[in-house]
Amino acid sequence: MGFREDNSNIDSVLIALVAGVGIGFGLGILFAPRAGAKTRAAIARSANDGLDQLKDQFDEFSDSASDILDKGKRAIDKHKQTIAQVSDTARKAYRGVMG
Repeated sequence: MGFREDNSNIDSVLIALVAGVGIGFGLGILFAPRAGAKTRAAIARSANDGLDQLKDQFDEFSDSASDILDKGKRAIDKHKQTIAQVSDTARKAYRGVMG
């Protein structure tokens, strides 16, 4: 019997929850400050504004990443040239010593 009483309590809680959500939804519609079309337009504007901000941030990130990549490539090229010069000098010195 104890198990049956617990099921009855869960059913009562679920019924109360569904009723509360329904009443809240109804009151929300009844006392909404704007008409549905205006609310949807406001939501669409907010979503578009959010997407625009996200796109701007992505563009800034992309530009920054591109700049960092370019600086890295220039540094690697500079070091390649330096290594090539050192290697060439070492090769010439080795040939001079070895004859």
